[in-house]
Amino acid sequence: MSHGINGFDHIVVAVRDLEDARDAWLRLGFTCTPRGRHRNMATGNYCIMFPNDYVELIGVVDPGADDRGLISRMEDNGEGLDRLAFSVFDADRTVESLNADGVGIRGPLDLRRPLELPEGEVEPRFRLVHFEDPATTTPGIHGFICYHETPEITRGEPAWLQHENGVQSILTITAVVENPESLVDGWQRLLGPGATVLTDDTLTVHTGSHALIFVTPDHLDVMFPGVADETQRKAPFMAAATFRVGDTEATARLLSDRGVSFRQDRDGGILVSPGEANGVIVAFE
Repeated sequence: MSHGINGFDHIVVAVRDLEDARDAWLRLGFTCTPRGRHRNMATGNYCIMFPNDYVELIGVVDPGADDRGLISRMEDNGEGLDRLAFSVFDADRTVESLNADGVGIRGPLDLRRPLELPEGEVEPRFRLVHFEDPATTTPGIHGFICYHETPEITRGEPAWLQHENGVQSILTITAVVENPESLVDGWQRLLGPGATVLTDDTLTVHTGSHALIFVTPDHLDVMFPGVADETQRKAPFMAAATFRVGDTEATARLLSDRGVSFRQDRDGGILVSPGEANGVIVAFE
């Protein structure tokens, strides 16, 4: 892929109460890591780890510190999918490639995130690359790049990768925009001309191992019937995360046993309403 981007690293879900969010996603059958903190920032997180990608639940744990706009964004558009981090093979080579192509960036920036384990604190290390103008570089979403320097710590416990709902990975993210066609040039510049497929009012962006799907507000109802109308956010926004599971029937039984509100289509696909997952439509396929 262009600039060494090879898929999603993780998706970020903004939540008002971090502990309540953890409980909600545990109820959906996900396993959460111990809580982490962002050094010198207001935010902490719980992560839901898969072998090659993950979900980050992020909320404020130190109101006196800098939250980097998290609370303001939730005041404007509620809880839900907030940002998307792309993975790369080599952070330095990606930076060189982006600079050579004239893409405005900041970084790579070093980030450390203390992680609270029963046996003591460990400190995963990351390198982040932010786009100076994400609205132009990753149009329709707020994207950035995340490179893991200590993956052995980030996914340190095999039990973190086991989920009662059977999820194996993230498949797609669906975002809502008014005009998907208008995003084509920006994504082709970042990922290459073969990365985008435009069909009617839907734009699919192939990032490597994952896909971003951009739809209009009306088409969101077609893709996620019975749950999309519960979404109260305003375009542009990321609306839904679709996860790959091994057995949708087993996933449905677990959700039913736990009293989770969901719909199931003829092919077995499961749609969980955003009220169950901090504003995120969660789909299992």
